[in-house]
Amino acid sequence: MKLAYGLHSKWVGQNPLTTEIFELLPPKSDLWATRLKWHFELLIQVWNAALASNETISIFDQGMVQFVCSLVMFSGVTNQEKIARALDLVPKPNLLVRLQAPREILESRLRERQRHLGIVQRLLEVDLQTSLDNIRHVTLVGELAESFGVPTISIDSSHASGRAAALDMIARDAIETMQGSFTKRADVEFRYGKLQATMK
Repeated sequence: MKLAYGLHSKWVGQNPLTTEIFELLPPKSDLWATRLKWHFELLIQVWNAALASNETISIFDQGMVQFVCSLVMFSGVTNQEKIARALDLVPKPNLLVRLQAPREILESRLRERQRHLGIVQRLLEVDLQTSLDNIRHVTLVGELAESFGVPTISIDSSHASGRAAALDMIARDAIETMQGSFTKRADVEFRYGKLQATMK
């Protein structure tokens, strides 16, 4: 594991943001530290690419906030100041969608997922109890994210009606965001055009 960590550092380098976040919430396992660093650096690249596209709505399944949840789980650090600092460092979404379900349903889903994993996948999978214990970490991180002013929608994913209603809310929010972006850009272009006209 130390060899993998060393190769990762040599080939990828030390991103200052990655370094600071992993110092706050360092995974206990070298294997998971390496995997999560790879994941975070890739996530940053994709996130920046999404930001560069002004006319695209990007949806991240397990984005930045979820990544902080993963670090809390694998580090075992539950100090709210450190978690809040990590959240402060990472880019925040325009809208955070939290999927929620009763614990017994989550446990059933996790057991079903594990039954379909191969031998190698099981070796790399988090055990059931750790996954269930992570529920409270997700709640803590979600509450802290909301305290940062991140708009949040909580969805009851155990019922189809709840998921359908949530999709409508998300669609409306996305449309409003895009309309606001277009209106702002049109206003800037209009004012720029007027400025050019006065300079002629």
